[in-house]
Amino acid sequence: MKHGLLCLLLLLSPLSGAAEQKVYLMATVTLGGSNLANTIFLHEPDITDLESCTQAWIRGQRDDDWLKYHHILRTDKMQGFTARIAYRCVTSELGIDSWHDSMHYDFAYLISVEQPSSALQVHKAASLAACSAQLAGQPAVQGVSRHCAKSNQRIDI
Repeated sequence: MKHGLLCLLLLLSPLSGAAEQKVYLMATVTLGGSNLANTIFLHEPDITDLESCTQAWIRGQRDDDWLKYHHILRTDKMQGFTARIAYRCVTSELGIDSWHDSMHYDFAYLISVEQPSSALQVHKAASLAACSAQLAGQPAVQGVSRHCAKSNQRIDI
């Protein structure tokens, strides 16, 4: 009886290994038409679906006041360059560290987003150059967008 109850508790426990699907606002800054990019993943615990994420993103851009997904694009550090920022709401079960405003983008990732589900997949790379070589060697897949980027967030892959 004790063993049966213990097994039932383990199955119902949040520690049972079932990863939680989270919604992130992915922001990627690309410099001047190059392949140099930085990506951050912003998470708000009270935003649990893609539609709410998209509404918060649109509101943040329209009002220029990011009440949700607060971040600052430091264009003052990009003088002499054209910076393009692209936002996208994605879902993932990966463990992604919280974003913090830091100039140290030490992690290189190959980032893939499947459509129409907006499911995020991330693969570690040794460097941005190694990621670019890996990306160039992959066949194009319809419904999947991929890019290489540096991030200051550790992702448990």
